[in-house]
Amino acid sequence: MVTIGEAFSPVDGIVYSASDVKVKIGDSIIAPVGALHLTESSLIWSCEERNSSISIPWPRVGVQAVTSNPDKCIYLMLDINLTWPGFYEGRAQNNGHGLGEGGEGEEDENDEGHESDGSENEMTEMWLQPPTPQIVDEIYSAMRECQSLNPDPGAVSEDEDYMEAEEDELGEVDDMRNLQLDDEDKFADAEE
Repeated sequence: MVTIGEAFSPVDGIVYSASDVKVKIGDSIIAPVGALHLTESSLIWSCEERNSSISIPWPRVGVQAVTSNPDKCIYLMLDINLTWPGFYEGRAQNNGHGLGEGGEGEEDENDEGHESDGSENEMTEMWLQPPTPQIVDEIYSAMRECQSLNPDPGAVSEDEDYMEAEEDELGEVDDMRNLQLDDEDKFADAEE
């Protein structure tokens, strides 16, 4: 759960901290700058001047990357539709399932039968821009470390990534590997 509250600095589990970090959420630049704290369990941005902070648990961070748009910074995609009163109001969660008159659901005419479930709206883009581009890579490395401490419980591990094949299926694979274009018997029934 994302926590919004008064400004604070964590004391436990800190992996990395940086001051004077700018934050942009969606199209809104959050002013003024604040302190970024990456802990073992969450990403925390705290602004003493406005006495406010936001704490985002690592499982809520779906994507993290280094970007240069417009300046070198960290890009995050959160798997929630974030609302932070006074800072960021979020996006409308309609996507074809708005309420019509009397509270009845309406189908979006542009949905074309794709049965959208609104999950595309359940995300928020966020950018972290430190005072100097030199520390962006340090922040990204620390974020990856923190993310690895909090694996997605629904993710497939590398060991589980491969399906087990039956013995007779493996024989078919070997036949395909040994297939040669000049092998007329293999292509006897192919259409010309």
